[in-house]
Amino acid sequence: MIELNRIYNEDCLETMRRMPDKSIDLIVTDPPYGLEYNQNDLAANRESVFGGKKSRMRPNGIMNDGEETANNLFRAMLLEASRILKSGSCCCCCCCGGGGPKPLFARWTLWMDETPKLKFKQAVVWDKGGLGMGIHYRRNYEFMLVAQKDGGACIWNGGKTTPNIIRIPKIIPREDQHPTEKPVELMERFIALHSNAGDIVYDPFCGHGSTLIAAEKLGRKWIGSEISSKYCEIAQKRVDAERNQIKLFKVAQ
Repeated sequence: MIELNRIYNEDCLETMRRMPDKSIDLIVTDPPYGLEYNQNDLAANRESVFGGKKSRMRPNGIMNDGEETANNLFRAMLLEASRILKSGSCCCCCCCGGGGPKPLFARWTLWMDETPKLKFKQAVVWDKGGLGMGIHYRRNYEFMLVAQKDGGACIWNGGKTTPNIIRIPKIIPREDQHPTEKPVELMERFIALHSNAGDIVYDPFCGHGSTLIAAEKLGRKWIGSEISSKYCEIAQKRVDAERNQIKLFKVAQ
């Protein structure tokens, strides 16, 4: 059985295969992009590129981030997502912005649409601000790709004026942080839009726990999977700290 409000230190497919059909209200996640991020690329060398000390940015890669491995994992995750999501519920996945040589966003939107009982709904632009990285076009945005499960009305708490561009500052990670950590506020936005209090939110690739913290703050139940024991431990500490903050706030009231 799968327990609520628990992080599972394992491949997400192992966790998902133990979940009952139609048991999850919302998936919000940041899968590996398959770009071998922070492995001798510009991200790993940005200190030296911009005149700093390269030694500050030790290689800090992401598991399952090889192109073939990540693509296969993403498609398998979508198949399980279509089974465990309730009718009308959404699957929201972070994805890198447009551009080559690997147009990941184009593949992922098609794969969402090709997954039985899922339909691609919207590519929401996350405007990260700052200078971004890159040479000809600096990368200042990413997508949140949203798919919806067939068979029911979408939970929507955004009214009629919610834009498909969100402006939230990015996180520039320290050495001890996950190299692609997402802001809690970003995950909060989609949890608030596509779920209600008490609903179950699942993050198959929970990393440092941003989705789980967002769920705690908004009064949702949650489940997380993370293959790295290091990040599992960090995520749990961050969630525990958020719970303590919530308790102190309630006592203060």
